[in-house]
Formats: sequence, structure tokens, C-alpha cells
Amino acid sequence: MAATTLADHDDYRITLHQHGEALTDRIVITFGGQPSDLAAEGFGTSFIKGLGYDTIYVAQRHGTQFQGLTVDTFFDAVASTCADRDVVCYGSSLGAYAALYYGGSIDARIIAGAPMLPAWRPLGHKKYADLAITHVNLADTPLSSKSPVVIYDSMRKQDAQVVDEMVLPAYPSARLVKVPHGGHTVLATLSEALILKPLIISIIEHDQVMSFDPPAEGTATWHAERAQTIAQSDPITAIAEFEKSLTIKPKSQPFCQLLNVLVRQGDLTEVQKRIDAARNQPTLKIVPHLKQKLEALGLQM
Repeated sequence: MAATTLADHDDYRITLHQHGEALTDRIVITFGGQPSDLAAEGFGTSFIKGLGYDTIYVAQRHGTQFQGLTVDTFFDAVASTCADRDVVCYGSSLGAYAALYYGGSIDARIIAGAPMLPAWRPLGHKKYADLAITHVNLADTPLSSKSPVVIYDSMRKQDAQVVDEMVLPAYPSARLVKVPHGGHTVLATLSEALILKPLIISIIEHDQVMSFDPPAEGTATWHAERAQTIAQSDPITAIAEFEKSLTIKPKSQPFCQLLNVLVRQGDLTEVQKRIDAARNQPTLKIVPHLKQKLEALGLQM
């Protein structure tokens, strides 16, 4: 069926995607992530439709971090559609934060993958210092009677801080699914390991967190995340871990992180060697700010 706009504003858009003529007993609400913008569909829309459920997508204007959408406005837009149904709110990163922030108002079950509000003041991100925070503390919002499922990399300092200092004060009984060295994009890590789909289906359809062996040594993300964790304290081991990650799956982010560690080690000859070797590898692009830094050091890009 055609999508139905439930609310539209310069700062947000809320869109219903109905599976068929009859309403499904369950409806899943998904939320856009940090890089997303105003759109009728996005994170999770196709996946949830494929499961045969009605779904609502909540979009934020890029850069607003949902600060233009109040809980009351969200509730007014979706409450009648969600009445007398099993409601699940689901998101990743900024979208996971939004699932937690808004989901309580409709007493939803909540699945939050690495919840993150980048402009949250305790994180101290100078990049977002000028973004006005209009939201209240999570613990001061209407809270769901159901314990949310929070999936995150407990080794990531800021991800753990959000869970410990924002989520748990609001939901002390939250079901924590820890994926060490899974990265902030932990849902993508689980997807690559073919774990995410059955895990999310188990939670949506049975409200159960299935047991699984998290990705570990031998996966690209695990090695890259371990390297990042120890880069300051043990740079030699970190370099070896980055190399293992890049051997398994060449990607720009761990490559740039490796170059940064080598720069801190003062090994500019090795940095130049790595740059030269990566010239014809499109998966090993150097991000602009690092490129400027390397050029300032006299390296040939």
C-alpha cells in the first residue's frame, strides 16, 4: 500500500507503511540515524516490511539530532495508529537514542543498537556544542513498562558512557547485549556475521534475546576495534591488529587509524610506504583532514 504521512515538519517527518488492507497485530517504528535526512523511509523500513508488519519511519532533518521533535508531537502523530497493538521501537546509534526517548510515551518494546546522542553534553563533542538541546534527560521522559534491549560494544568508552549514564538510570532493568570489539556500528558487525537478522526477529516476534557467539578474533571489525582500544597504551600491538583487520577486509577507517598510529610513532617512512601501496586501492581512501595532516608533514599524497 502507499505510504501515509502522519506528520511533516521542517525538522521531522513521520510516515506509516501499511503492509496490507488489514492492520497487523504488531507494528514496528524505526528511526533515522545521524547521517540521515528527511525521508519517507530509511533504517529498517524494508526489513520490517519484509517480515510482514506495518511499520512507521521517523526521520529527522540532517544535523538536528531529533531536537526539533518533542515527545508530545511524536505521541500525537502515532498514538492512534499504535493503539491496541504490540509496538516495537527500533533504531541504531542516534536512531537507537530516539527509540528510547520516544518509545516510552507509547509503552513500546524497544531495541536500541549502540544508542548515541552525539550532542549530549557529557560526551564533550565540540563539533556539536552549538546544537541546542531541547530534550529532557531520558530518565525524565515517559518510560516504557517493558525492559529495552540494548546492543552495544561495552569496550567503546563513549558507547558505554551513554549506556551507563543515560540509559541505565532510566531503565535499570534494561537487557544489555554486550558485543566486545563490535564497534559503534555493532548492528552492521552482527549483520556481517549473519547474526543480526535472527537476533532482531527473535526479539520482535518472541521478546527473547537469543544466545549467540559474538564475532571474535578472526573478523575484521574485532581486530580493528581491539586495535583502536589499545592504540594509546600499546601502539605496537595495535599496529599488528590493524594489519590483521586490513588483511581480512581492506577498509578506509582502520587504514586511516593505522596511519595515525604510525605518525605518532614517528615512522614517516613506513607511513609513506603505506600511502604508496594504497594508491590504487579504492577501499583505502584517506579522509581529507588526515590527508592535510600528512601533507603538512611532507608526505607525498
